[in-house]
Amino acid sequence: MNPHAHSPRMRILMVTRESAEDRRYGLGRSLAPLMAPMTAAGAQVRYFCADDIEPAAAQRRRERVEQWQRLPLVAGRPNRIDLLRAWSERLHVGFEAARVARHEAYTHVHAHDPWLACGVALGLRRRGASRVRWGFTEHGFGSYSHATHEDGLEQGPAAQALLRRIERFAAQRAHWVTGPTHAALAQVARDLALSGVPAHWHCVPHARPPLDARTPATREAARAILGWGGDELVVLAVGRLVPLKCFDRIVRACAAQQDPRVRLQLLGGGESDPLQALAQSLDFGAQLRITSTDDVTPFFHGADVYMSASSTESFGMANLEALCAGLPAICSAVGGVPEVMGDGAWLVPNDTDTLTRTLSALLADETLRTHWAARALARTAGWPPPADIARRYVAIYQKA
Repeated sequence: MNPHAHSPRMRILMVTRESAEDRRYGLGRSLAPLMAPMTAAGAQVRYFCADDIEPAAAQRRRERVEQWQRLPLVAGRPNRIDLLRAWSERLHVGFEAARVARHEAYTHVHAHDPWLACGVALGLRRRGASRVRWGFTEHGFGSYSHATHEDGLEQGPAAQALLRRIERFAAQRAHWVTGPTHAALAQVARDLALSGVPAHWHCVPHARPPLDARTPATREAARAILGWGGDELVVLAVGRLVPLKCFDRIVRACAAQQDPRVRLQLLGGGESDPLQALAQSLDFGAQLRITSTDDVTPFFHGADVYMSASSTESFGMANLEALCAGLPAICSAVGGVPEVMGDGAWLVPNDTDTLTRTLSALLADETLRTHWAARALARTAGWPPPADIARRYVAIYQKA
């Protein structure tokens, strides 16, 4: 009897550069719900990230980077050093993923950024695994070099031009490229100087998150768990504590309410001291809470208003979670956000004055909050569940 007769035809290796901490708010949250449905659809899936690399191998990479940092064109130039570290990390994760794919007979490798994909492609070629299909997802709005630059990895014009050429080369040779919104894919194509979105590029949105709509009972229970007072007006914002999320504008908008009942709850990992210092300078320090957690449900159920002030966003997973929870949402109308949120959120320009006025209107009018909560739930009523998104991915892999 063939021992593999009942094994899945496809074995998918999902590859990200995330750590365990990043998974709380990053790709892990959107990928984890797809694992079981993909298996049911005929694919065996494994999640591979930076934490899966053996410590000794990771240490060797760090030692090599320290040596490279002393090279004449790199030494004493922080931006180049940071870029070298980023590329070294992603190529290393991609190479290790290719090694695992070859050794454990994976049929497809799905990298979750184009720099990782370069490492995967080079690793597969080096190991003679040309039959393994590979592709990647463009999660940012625009080219990956632009997204990383906006995220703080500064690159000059020459570096960006080179990185876009590399990204274009990878995108044209990948067996598939996916993006979470049509707007995001179109912007990537423009950034890479392509005449249009290629046929092997596919729009695959994130699946509906497992968040039930809040009710008066779940709101009360959530607030009891979190220790929030019944009269507090809680504004919720979610994401990594990085400049492109513009949390400083939300802090200013909340502080400008000059209402002791207003509380701002930030969920996210990262450097929180600058935001705490800003809140203190605005006499809002006692009303700001910054939390890192694995369970976001009580926060979405207990809050009164959700806010996102990102300067760029290809999709906005936390935005969708807010809609599913039935939270009245204020979101900056950037990138792919309008495509995702539709008429379910109050979309506004991303400036502090507009955010302040919009928040003031919502906090002052419970009827208006109820109106936007109903629109949020109506928007997500037909959102595709994980099983539907899993089938879309499997169809893409089968075609490849």
